[in-house]
Amino acid sequence: MIRLTQICSLRQEASMRSEIGVGIIGCGSVARWKYVRNLAEMSGVSLRAFYGGRAEEFQQQYGAPGSVVCRDLAEFLAREDVDAVCICTPNNSHAEIALAALRARKHVLCEKPMAISAEDAVRMVETAEQMGVLLTVGHQSRFSPAAQALYHQLREGAFGSLYFARASMVRRMGIPTWGHFFDPAVQGGGCLIDLGTHALDLALWLLNDFSPAYCCAGIFEARGLPTPANRWGTWDPAMLRTETGAFGQVVLQSGTVLSLDISWALHVPEDREETVTLCGTAAGAELFPAAIQSAAPRAPAWSLPAIRCRRRSRAQIGRNWRIFYLPSGSIGCLW
Repeated sequence: MIRLTQICSLRQEASMRSEIGVGIIGCGSVARWKYVRNLAEMSGVSLRAFYGGRAEEFQQQYGAPGSVVCRDLAEFLAREDVDAVCICTPNNSHAEIALAALRARKHVLCEKPMAISAEDAVRMVETAEQMGVLLTVGHQSRFSPAAQALYHQLREGAFGSLYFARASMVRRMGIPTWGHFFDPAVQGGGCLIDLGTHALDLALWLLNDFSPAYCCAGIFEARGLPTPANRWGTWDPAMLRTETGAFGQVVLQSGTVLSLDISWALHVPEDREETVTLCGTAAGAELFPAAIQSAAPRAPAWSLPAIRCRRRSRAQIGRNWRIFYLPSGSIGCLW
């Protein structure tokens, strides 16, 4: 198990040098829009090394003074000024790169999905524990104020016994037509590993139950005629080899039933971004937006108006927080 004492250790390392040295592996659009622009604005963080993709461009635009572009991964991981790495490469490379970084005693923030197989994910967790470093995955919705508030309400037993949950993320017509989204060998899957990983992770974390007993599920592949109404344009049906819809029910060992509906393209009135519904014997709740309902006399539906925000990353985490999710369920904020 990764313990909070390790977070304290990382804070001490950072305080000795006044900043955390971060390296970026995979300098593409994900790294630019989700990582480096925010990291470059944070106090106490220094972008020290870049590897892959448009590394030179990233180094010139976002790198700290003295930062470098590395030509191979071994050179990158050997740098003593890099304390933590962000892995922003294609899905099928996440595990291999993460394992190498962990063995080099680097703290790792890996873009979702964690890996494309459960076996690789377990190896990553075990290696982080063995090396005494932090491993976290980019499931940022856990750290929104709404999710944090709801999580603590749930742990205090305010909802009674939870018996039903729903994890949903559906687009009306939003099949991603660029990159590797159609290639299962690189992507590891379609909408489930792309969108579903967020909704499913949030639901299981809120339930505090990661132990499925059995499931009944199916996938759907939209191999029909492409349409220009798609948000990102038309596509070649012959190239689409991943699922566009995934639907099912998972019965957890606790007895809770979790319903899952995930789709890139579904004939519904409008997009339904990441939504999690929880129902217990005493109350129910939903994210996003956040709301709690109770049948108690004279108790109106309770909500969190101050944090009704569908964009849950920069807007809710804040630019000055460095946050790591630990697979053990602990949470650490690196200041």
